[in-house]
Formats: sequence, C-alpha cells, structure tokens
Amino acid sequence: MKETYKKILADLKVQKAKELMIADDPKTWEQLQELTLIPAFSRFEEKRADRFQEMVEAEGFKTERDEVNNVYTTIKGTGDGPTVFITAHLDTVFPLDTPLAIVEKEPGKFYCPGIGDDTSNLAQILTLLRAIRDSGLKFKGDLIIGGNVGEEGLGDLYGMKAFFGKKENLDRVDGYITVDGGPSAIGYLGTGSYRYKVTFRGPGGHSQGNFGMPNPIHAMGRAIAKFADMMPPTEPQTTFSVGVVNGGTSVNSIAIECSMLVDMRSNGKAELDAEDAQFHQILKEAVEEENGRWVRDRARYSDVFTRPGQAPWCDRKVELIVEKVGDRPVARQNADDPIVVAGIEAYKACGIDVKLSGPGSGDFNVPIAMGVPSVGVGGGGNGGGAHSKDEWFSPVDIGAGLFKILVMLCGYLGVDGVSEPLLPKKG
Repeated sequence: MKETYKKILADLKVQKAKELMIADDPKTWEQLQELTLIPAFSRFEEKRADRFQEMVEAEGFKTERDEVNNVYTTIKGTGDGPTVFITAHLDTVFPLDTPLAIVEKEPGKFYCPGIGDDTSNLAQILTLLRAIRDSGLKFKGDLIIGGNVGEEGLGDLYGMKAFFGKKENLDRVDGYITVDGGPSAIGYLGTGSYRYKVTFRGPGGHSQGNFGMPNPIHAMGRAIAKFADMMPPTEPQTTFSVGVVNGGTSVNSIAIECSMLVDMRSNGKAELDAEDAQFHQILKEAVEEENGRWVRDRARYSDVFTRPGQAPWCDRKVELIVEKVGDRPVARQNADDPIVVAGIEAYKACGIDVKLSGPGSGDFNVPIAMGVPSVGVGGGGNGGGAHSKDEWFSPVDIGAGLFKILVMLCGYLGVDGVSEPLLPKKG
C-alpha cells in the first residue's frame, strides 16, 4: 500500500493537480464566500443547491439533482475499479433569517455563521473538480462527487437516506467519503441517535379558578425530572438531553399545551434501544402521575374541582403526543477495513500525522449502516466555532490541505497507468 502511494505521488498528473489546487486558493475562497451568504437551513437548502449546481455546470460537468436537492456529477473511470461517492453537505444549522455577513475580525480570520461547517468543504468540492479536470487525471473507478442536503439537526440525514435508499445507488457505490471534519483525523464510526418532539396537551384554564385541572407543563416537568435521573451506560457511550422546551399561555394560566425536543445517542444499537424504551416508559408514568395526582386529591379540593353542570376538573386529562423527528443509525465498521487503512496511508504519504477519531454523527452513518464502507475527513484551511454565530474560517493553505483527499481518491479508485485500486468492488 505504501508503494502504491509512492507511485501516485510521483505521477506527473498528480503533481500537476497539487499545483493547480494550491494556485486555486483565491477562487476557492471567492466561491466559499458566495456560498456562505446563501442561507441553507436544513430542509431549506434549495437556493444554495441551485447556485452550487450552477457552479459545477460552469466548470463543464453535467449534473444530476434528485428529488431532495442532492447535487452531484459523475466522473467516469476506465471501468476497471470501484465507484466512490464523495460529498460535502449543503446545509447549515442556522435558520433562514440569521444575519449573514463575513467580517474579518482578526487578520486572516473571517467570521460568519456557517462559513466553516460545511460551506468551506462544499467550495473545496469545486476545487477538486477543477484539479481533476485540468490535470488530466484518469481514475480506474468512477467518482461521484457533489453536495448533499440534510446533515444538520432535524435534517436527519435525509439527503443520504434518499440517495442510498435507491437500490441502484446502493448497488453501485463501493465506498463513501463525507468531507466534514477536522483536517488531520479520519472518522469511521457513527453514533446513533433518536430524536423526539413530545407534546403534552390539556384543556387549559385559570391558575386559580380552574385549580385541580391536570397541567401539561407539570406533566412535562415530571417527565424531565425522571429523564434526568436515568443512568445510561458509559461503555458504549450513551447520552440523553432535553434540548428545547416550549409552551404555556401566561403566568396565571394552566397551559393548554407544551412540548420538548429530546435527543438520545449511543454508540451501541442495543443500548440506544434500551434507553429509548426507558424514555417511553417515563413519558407514560409522568402523564399518569399528573392525571392521577388530582384524582387522588379530589376530596381535599372538592370545592374547586366541580362547578354546576360541569364534570370534576380532575377528570380532564393531559394527553401525550410523541413524534419521532430523528433516527440516525448506529454505524459500525472495523479499523482494519480497506477504506480506513487506505485512507490512513494516504494521509501518511502526504506527511500528515493522522489519527482515527472517535464515533461521531454525520452523513456516513447511513451508508455504513447499509453496508457501504465510509469515512469522514476534513479539507484544507483552518476554522473553528462551528454551530455558533462566532464561526470562523481562515483561508490559508486550502489547496495544500485538500490535496490529501485527492491522494486518497487516487488510492481508492486507482489511477490509469499508475496504480491499482485499493478499495475493493462489491461482490
């Protein structure tokens, strides 16, 4: 494998591609800025997908765009190698009304929501396309390359689910790379997660005049307290969180409705399912306790429970509505699988002190769980503050940092007249 990468790095077309990528930094930075200023909240990526598609086509590549707005092009190889799919995600975590302005707060350090994750890598997909085209590189396998939707938050990986949910795509792709992460780490394990919107609903009323009526917010409070007392396993790591709560009418009202968004994660499928079952039991118990509390105290509060012509207020129950809004599969593969080992050797060949990162949650969860070998990598440049309004990117050595991914692609796919593919084809 080391000899393969020596041949790849010695190839004149690969060397030319590196020179082109380094010289391309100004255009990469220009396109990165333009894409950053196009809002692309998860499930609302259409405008950014439009512009990205135009940029790909402006480079002379024919694009495909599916029903969910994944945009990609295929670079055909000689037919003697595997098919690799590589993308950066189009979406960001920031709602469409988030103000977007690129500000250089420190020399060479540019701030704007979404400028790094994952817009910086999306622009570098375009850089890869130009380098492959202008260097004359010819792979043995086919390369599918582009931008995908739905990686962040409640996007729930719907872009990858749509792509790999089609049998023809699942059958033809032998390996997947998501460009979304640190520059010197390779991810290969996916943390699974279940996410829920839980709504507690009741008739509502006045805090004094209708005292004794079960309260949705109290029921939710009971659920949160029980949830917070859970003791998940530490190995495999299993976590939980109530991330958002909403509801209520006024300080002197018994709420009609309230809701919470809940996130549960684990690196083990069995552990995630066990936590999920415990969570649902907690919800049931919390509602039963809130409703039952007032039935038990009916005699004590009989003067406020009943009005002429009305049933006792304690008979008006809190109802529970549970909606699953996220389901990311646990994704396991071995550290000695060819896609991981060949990826590590590509980094080493480029002089990078590479490390394998711990389990994460991203686009590669879906293909790994479906049996497609996959890794997560980062491109060039430097950045930080992801998912915050102080997100920043420094456009230094973009092409030089991106080169390792091109070398990785050369290794996986094989280079015509230079090297055989290191990534096996299915079957």
